[in-house]
Amino acid sequence: MKSCKISVIIPCYNAEKWIEECLTSAINQTYKNKEILVVDNESTDDSLAIVKSIQVKHPKIKVLSAPNKYPNCWDEARLLGFGEATGDYLVTLGADDVLSLEYLDNLHKFFVKTPEALAVQSPIIGINNGARLFMPIQGFFYETLEQFKNMALQLCPVTSPSVVFNRELWDMGLIETLPEKYSGAADYDLYCRLADKGIFIHCIPYSIGYRYRWHKDQATWEMFGTDYDKKIQAYWGNQWKS
Repeated sequence: MKSCKISVIIPCYNAEKWIEECLTSAINQTYKNKEILVVDNESTDDSLAIVKSIQVKHPKIKVLSAPNKYPNCWDEARLLGFGEATGDYLVTLGADDVLSLEYLDNLHKFFVKTPEALAVQSPIIGINNGARLFMPIQGFFYETLEQFKNMALQLCPVTSPSVVFNRELWDMGLIETLPEKYSGAADYDLYCRLADKGIFIHCIPYSIGYRYRWHKDQATWEMFGTDYDKKIQAYWGNQWKS
């Protein structure tokens, strides 16, 4: 397998505290055949100004803007980034998260060994910034699509920030989400829809370098106490029973 191009899409909303560290970690990747797209989601702080100041030194970075239509999700910004990306694989990097310098190299090695993979996830290593709930490492493990579907009826069996898609899924229209229906849980529904179409999200059983920042301002906290997960589980439970 030749060196593939990897697109790193960074949806950004009010991340002025972290966006420089985040973007720098993408810029400094040891893997060179990459592109970086930052999609601002109508930030009201200095996030966009910080990104544009970094772009002056790194003009190949694409800076885009997406309307902020739906609460507690990155879908509008990420989907715009997917549509503008030109890489063979699509990586999403949260604007408050960080990649180890070898992250894209590790991804490329996986796809060299598993060229048939259309999607992959890996465990995330937590960064604690005074979060109410902190998990130092989080990951999910399964071996078959059936195991995945059984898990998906209990909880979301995917560490969403770590998911990487083969561009073929975008070209086939299979990774668009429904935030208008499921808000920040739209990714959960997406993974179920992919499973329903027989698409297996491979799981790497060890961290390859995605570092996830837990903090009190993240949208994750706003999703606790909602019933979106139960709605998704009920819907797919009924679908898969039939």
